[in-house]
Amino acid sequence: MINEIKEIMKHNESKLSEYACKSESAIKISEEQADIRPPFFRDIDKIIHSQAYTRYIDKTQVFAFIKNDHITHRVLHVQLVSKIARTIGRALRLNEDLIEAIALGHDVGHTPFGHAGERFLNTIAEREDIRIFLP
Repeated sequence: MINEIKEIMKHNESKLSEYACKSESAIKISEEQADIRPPFFRDIDKIIHSQAYTRYIDKTQVFAFIKNDHITHRVLHVQLVSKIARTIGRALRLNEDLIEAIALGHDVGHTPFGHAGERFLNTIAEREDIRIFLP
C-alpha cells in the first residue's frame, strides 16, 4: 500500500512545472520506509509542531493603517500568507509543500515588534560592541 501511495505522489509531482523544485531535490536527513510523506511535507510538520510556531498563538500582528484598527494574531497572518502563497504556487504549478513550508516558517524567530524590534536590538548590540543583530 505504501508503494502505491508513493507512486501516486510521484505521478502528481510529474505534473509540476519544469521550474518547480521537486521533492527528490530536497536534502534528506534520513528516509524512513514507512513514512509516505514527501520531504517538504515533513518540513511543514516539523514547523507546525515546533515550539517557535506554537508561540505564534499569543503574538500580535499589527498592520498600521491610518486608524490602526486591524490588529490580529501572528499565527493567523502566517496562515493567510501560506494560503496566498499556495494559491499562487498552484497556478504556476510549483511545489506546494515547499511553498507552504516557507510561508509557515517565514516569521519564526522574529523579535517582538517585528523589524522595529530587530532595529532596537541592533542598536543595543552596536552600543555594547557585540555582533550586529541585523542580517
